[in-house]
Amino acid sequence: MLTREDNELVSRIGPGTPMGDLMRQYWLPALLSRELPAPDSDPVRVMLLGEKLIAFRDSNGSIGLIDHNCPHRGASLFFARNEECGLRCVYHGWKFDAAGNCVDMPNEPAESDFRHRVKATAYPTIERGGIVWAYMGPRETPPPLPDIEANMLPDGAWHVGAIQRECNWLQALEGDIDTSHLGFLHLGAKDPETMEPGTFGYYTVKDRRPRYAVVDTDGGAMYGAYRPAVGDMITGVSRSFCSRFTR
Repeated sequence: MLTREDNELVSRIGPGTPMGDLMRQYWLPALLSRELPAPDSDPVRVMLLGEKLIAFRDSNGSIGLIDHNCPHRGASLFFARNEECGLRCVYHGWKFDAAGNCVDMPNEPAESDFRHRVKATAYPTIERGGIVWAYMGPRETPPPLPDIEANMLPDGAWHVGAIQRECNWLQALEGDIDTSHLGFLHLGAKDPETMEPGTFGYYTVKDRRPRYAVVDTDGGAMYGAYRPAVGDMITGVSRSFCSRFTR
């Protein structure tokens, strides 16, 4: 069991926290591409690592991910007009492009250069495999998006979805990679006689003591949980717990 202090350490991911600083070193999935269906479509609210952000697809199809508050008076850019390659704040008309640059200040004198000194917080994004990835870290040049297999499939060979889980990401991952709880929590009321022979569920219920094999990789670790099946066959499941952190 974690102490209260250790639980706080791994659970807090806002700016300036140890775990937050760690996770910001990696590309993170921010939202699905289909949530921004077309150029100049409506902006979308995004909460990522404790930061309130606004995502939008500009007139050229590029994705912007910027702080939800306008740098001028703090109005939410969720209500901004997405037009002509930028978000225009509804309060005073200041307009910001996908990189956070202020490209127009219509309430300033024509000779003013003040817009060149104003910038909204913005994060680099990359689209691949139906996902908008964001880099929120300190590097001036982000690391390359890794060529993990699931993120390199051609169009039509993948399907992505999103669910909301009211829990800490790291502690949820700990549960996801725990294979042994499946036979108790999810299949605890089942007997082998009630399961279809030869299926994964059948062997999970028949033998609730999985064996494990762990392999270190360049990007983290991978493990396989397995059980005896028929003769010299085994049945199992393997999971990678490095691919969510993509560097």
